[in-house]
Amino acid sequence: MDIGHWWEPRRLVIPLAIAAIFVLALGPLIDPDLFWHLANGRLILETRSIPRADPFSFTMAGKEWVCHEWLTEVSMYALYQWLGPVALMIAGAAVIAASFGLVALRSRSTPFLAAACVLLAMLASAPILGVRPQMLTLLLASLMLYIVERGAPLWTLVPLSALWANLHGGFFIGTAIVGACWLGGAIDTLILRQGDRAAGLQRLKGLALVAAGTLLAPAVNPYGIKLLTYPLQTLASGAMREHITEWLSPDFHKLAFQPLALLFLALTATLALSRKRPSTTHLLLLLGTSYAALNSARHVPLFALVAAPVLCEQLVALQPARRARRAYPAAGQPEQWTAPRPPGITFALLVVACVVAGVVWRVQSVVAVNEAAQSARYPLPAMDALRQSGTAGNLFNAYDWGGYLIWQGEKVFIDGRADVYGDEFFNQYSRIYYGEALPAETLNQYRIGRVLIERDSVLATLLSVDAAWKTAYRDDLAVLFVRAESN
Repeated sequence: MDIGHWWEPRRLVIPLAIAAIFVLALGPLIDPDLFWHLANGRLILETRSIPRADPFSFTMAGKEWVCHEWLTEVSMYALYQWLGPVALMIAGAAVIAASFGLVALRSRSTPFLAAACVLLAMLASAPILGVRPQMLTLLLASLMLYIVERGAPLWTLVPLSALWANLHGGFFIGTAIVGACWLGGAIDTLILRQGDRAAGLQRLKGLALVAAGTLLAPAVNPYGIKLLTYPLQTLASGAMREHITEWLSPDFHKLAFQPLALLFLALTATLALSRKRPSTTHLLLLLGTSYAALNSARHVPLFALVAAPVLCEQLVALQPARRARRAYPAAGQPEQWTAPRPPGITFALLVVACVVAGVVWRVQSVVAVNEAAQSARYPLPAMDALRQSGTAGNLFNAYDWGGYLIWQGEKVFIDGRADVYGDEFFNQYSRIYYGEALPAETLNQYRIGRVLIERDSVLATLLSVDAAWKTAYRDDLAVLFVRAESN
């Protein structure tokens, strides 16, 4: 690319779109799982060892725990501890922006179409984005798609898979991507007989070896081959799929999922109207990720990674031939810029300055509201009352507050590590919390002496009229109950 004309709008639009994604991705540190991730990173650095058993709850104390995100957790805590919360916010937003930046590089289209499609893909994924290890799976999946589509050395996918397995449990997605590429190539070469057969067979052999490597490389982790079965156990959990919001199907009645609906509609319309058909590999990836996204909102970003470049290609195919020729100058021919250079440069510099100022303002505003946002979501005053109560007994807590309580040094009843607790325990908790079963038996079984839950929960209503419990603290968010006979 000729950087001599860097000020041209068509050269600036992609960087501006990525900057916009970065700004949109910046937000307060309020994800419920973030805090136990930080706590585990702290524990690993302090003990110089990776946990093999649950160290954070009293209900599952000593139970085997496959800590598959250990390297991410160490990195997150190191950033938080050494550079403060703002560094963690910026790093999280940068990972998201880089993920969709790679999507833009894969999009064979005009810069303006590519920018629009990538922004739509990001907005479709927005309900699932945040400062969490899962975003590294988004980045690595995007990087793998870039490597296989842009002809980068395929062998790099193998060490990438080994790294992935130590960052997040979504590493199997890498093998699925390579597998889809192999299957698409096999269909094109052996069934549809498209392209050079010899070259196609050679690529299939390379993809097969890489697929085997990406399947085996994740065994390079502290837990060995045991980690390879972890994703299957997670996907098979009925309780997670029933009770955890992000594992449910997208709710298109909510405004947050309207960009996803628009992405589906735009993709469907362009596939129907355009004579161009996506490649076999793209079609397989679209079918797989579409099913995954409609089955669980958690997988929507993966669909967005695949859908945006396909949508770009289909939109280009719908353009009149003359316009398409203008969009793609012949190889070796310089692109013409007719506007005078000084005004163009001045305008571009003003745009860049505004973007930089906007990013700085956004970072400052997010940092300023971070503590207030955490106070609105987590029971900070109630935590002070909990410490001052002096009440004996274990703590029963709201599920979404478990990670924050762990970060504050409390042993919890339950937290976001649903894989540790298992379906039976998770369902038991849910029945009690939502009033589907009387709580007395379970609270007695686990020697609960304190209960910290949402003020408006069904369980709070039940305990407020139970003579065995009394209210020690209450505010607009939380309520703390203690045993009536404890004082």
